[in-house]
Amino acid sequence: MNSTLIDIIIKKLSLSNHELQFNLIFLFGMIIWLYILSLFKRSNLPAYCFLIGSFGLFIALSFFSHMYLVWKFAKIIAEILNGLSRLFPYYSINLPYNLIMIKTSSDHYVQLFINYECSGALEIFAYESILIFFPIYNNIEKFILSLIGIIWILSANIIRLLLVIIVVYNYGISYLFIVHSIIGRLVFYTVVIILYYNVFTKKQIIRGS
Repeated sequence: MNSTLIDIIIKKLSLSNHELQFNLIFLFGMIIWLYILSLFKRSNLPAYCFLIGSFGLFIALSFFSHMYLVWKFAKIIAEILNGLSRLFPYYSINLPYNLIMIKTSSDHYVQLFINYECSGALEIFAYESILIFFPIYNNIEKFILSLIGIIWILSANIIRLLLVIIVVYNYGISYLFIVHSIIGRLVFYTVVIILYYNVFTKKQIIRGS
């Protein structure tokens, strides 16, 4: 097991009293969520089951992600970008720290850390939560679409980061905020919306007609 992952797990297990209380409250909330979800299923209320189920699962995934999943997604993106750096010699990757080193036209370097936001974890959790409780697909279809969604969203994030790298390399650090926070996000969420449309909206129209 990677030493970085071990450090993360040890840190999460070393809880203060405040963190322990929060975890107990969260656990109690999850029990209530499961109970309410079971009531809706027994009452044959699929719409409420979908809404409550998706929301509760998203909260649960977001809570537990800090131990492992966010780190894993960021590591995957760093590994892929490291491979692509052979095709785009504008940057290098510091793999142990998930750090992007972008060379600018003035021979300086800009550092970007692949963190929680850049990992695409929240978007993946939202997609998976909706998909699991989406009533149209069977379990096999959900499994396949789950993998497709993860790959799609990670790819969208990589496209976004490559766009940031290329713009900063060619035009300098003064364009970092615009391309990272505005243009990059627009590109990323446009690609994600295409996924949502094809998986949820379009399929519901086809099967519902």
